[in-house]
Amino acid sequence: MIKAFVVDDEEHALNILELFLQRTGEVEVIGRSSNGFDAIRKLKMLRPDVLFLDIEMPEMNGLELAEIVRNDNNDVQIVFVTAYDQYAISAFEHAAIDYILKPLEMDRLAKTIARIQKENARSGIVAEHAALVNEAPDAPMLTIRLFGQYFAGIDDGPRMKWRTSKEKELMAYLAVQEDSRVHRDLIIENLWPEDSFHKAKVYLHTCISLLRKNMKQLGFDGVLKYENERYYLDPERVEIDVRIFREHLNRLKKLESPDCAEIEQALLLYEGPLLKDEDYVWAEQEMEQYDKSASQWRSTLTEAYIKLREYDKAVTMAELTIDHSPYEEGAYRLLMKGYHCLGRNDQVLSVYRRLAHKLEELQIKPSEMTTKLYEEMIK
Repeated sequence: MIKAFVVDDEEHALNILELFLQRTGEVEVIGRSSNGFDAIRKLKMLRPDVLFLDIEMPEMNGLELAEIVRNDNNDVQIVFVTAYDQYAISAFEHAAIDYILKPLEMDRLAKTIARIQKENARSGIVAEHAALVNEAPDAPMLTIRLFGQYFAGIDDGPRMKWRTSKEKELMAYLAVQEDSRVHRDLIIENLWPEDSFHKAKVYLHTCISLLRKNMKQLGFDGVLKYENERYYLDPERVEIDVRIFREHLNRLKKLESPDCAEIEQALLLYEGPLLKDEDYVWAEQEMEQYDKSASQWRSTLTEAYIKLREYDKAVTMAELTIDHSPYEEGAYRLLMKGYHCLGRNDQVLSVYRRLAHKLEELQIKPSEMTTKLYEEMIK
């Protein structure tokens, strides 16, 4: 039996909703309120499975009430019941499981109940998995990969399932930060730049609530922390490729002459541009910076291979650099050197022509340095 709590500022609307819910035979109404403040007080003593909330209420509307309740109870499901359809987008931004228009219809309500039951069943299965994860002697880390294909979950196991696109974006934003503790206002500024502060704060709290519930279902309860108005991911419980890559680069910069193995280890983490399939404006500058760093270290590694006379490796690494940075002229020069050392001047010619063709797109020609190197090699 589903335990429900209903909130509406109109008494007759409460009576009708309660009657309809009882008629389904699947729902027990354990409480009701006619305003948000009374609902908050009662909900401190009750733990319903689902809230049925009217949106248009004086003093505190249903959207605001949903935000407050979600901060206290991540697991509660929310159904908005309203006479106005203009709130649909806002309702689903608050991760409501459903949105019902008045006047109520039994057939439509039955679909909502079926949706709630399906979600409860899924949550129960996931909760069992989470309990097993937490009880395991070697509990896995929450893995977050941001280079190339975005992934958050357990390696060779379940991944996080996003209820909203902003929840997914918030996770990426928290994971990529160099200073892992991010102020609430900075998050709002970057993720909801066009919304009012009040509205954006509501959206942030909703996403935080969803993220915590999502993590809890995977066995990572308490990983998303809040302290002094700052949010952060517990570094003891998460493994993030961007942060590990940064640590490798910082170590490499401190070494006078890093060996090939150290550079190779760092570059293995760089599986592609940062969040390459996501359209996050705040990530664009960092994507360029990481791509530039990876390109520079690939070139350094290519030069090292040439000095060590490991020409096949040099060619492979230079080709990889060009794949990621097709206008990087220095990579073409290194590729020509690699092929020249292998005695393959036909490939030197081919690489030079590839470069010239690519630069034509920018309406420029290969530099004098590149042309001179090419001419010396094919003499």
